[in-house]
Amino acid sequence: MKRGIIAAPGIINRLPRGFQMERSLNIDELRYYVLYWDEVVIPANNAVYIGIPQEEAFILAGAIKRPSVQLSGLIDTDAMLSCQSKVAEALVKENKGVDWVIQQFGEECLLLDNYSEERNTLRIDLAACLPVPTGEVNIYDILDFKERRKNEFIALHEYLDEVYEQALLSPDQSLASKKAVYKLTKSIEDLDRVTLERFKLFKKHNLSAVFNLYRDKIVEGIVMDVVATAFTGSTVPVVTIGGIISATIKVSANSTQTFKPADENLKLAYLSIAQKDGLY
Repeated sequence: MKRGIIAAPGIINRLPRGFQMERSLNIDELRYYVLYWDEVVIPANNAVYIGIPQEEAFILAGAIKRPSVQLSGLIDTDAMLSCQSKVAEALVKENKGVDWVIQQFGEECLLLDNYSEERNTLRIDLAACLPVPTGEVNIYDILDFKERRKNEFIALHEYLDEVYEQALLSPDQSLASKKAVYKLTKSIEDLDRVTLERFKLFKKHNLSAVFNLYRDKIVEGIVMDVVATAFTGSTVPVVTIGGIISATIKVSANSTQTFKPADENLKLAYLSIAQKDGLY
């Protein structure tokens, strides 16, 4: 199954009352989307159009899609969140060979109240782990690299899922000793290596995958307690190129706001924060 994301065209922050857009996406963040997911949808709307860098080139290359949603009576940021949720709801229900997940930049998933519910989740944080080429790079070079190295990208996602599965099956085992964490660490090292072979400059991005911690309501409390006790605060360092420890994997259990239409899905959200420095 392909992996797809529905993303907002900008970075949104929570305010005491409502939300505010900080800025639009930059070119490195777009490249990050295109590299690590098979399908990238960035909805637009009739209330306010937020453009993105090299938009036409990305669309013509088939790297992203920008469907337009007709809205009325919403302020700018609410319109962005609303059209992201509307498109996500439709794609999640459609489920035609793509595992669709909401993607946002920030520490939490920001949703309007009618699309939000609080759930217990398992969160896997990859800090300073995922390389994305920077500088003068053509979108077709990105897509060619992605195709040639598709096994490495597939492995990353598969081992993320495996860490989640092992967490539920054996939460009493230490994080560092889990085979799935070792495989995930190795996949990150492989991505570092092949990216450096092709591109001389790249920036490290963070990724947080938010998983559905339980589906059986009867045992939800027991599962939450066991997993939270085993994993909260557990961190494993990742040795990357040159033997330098510059990345970490962390697993924790949390209660958080999630996307209501996807409440039966394995993955509930992806969250990301691009590193501000550290070119390699």
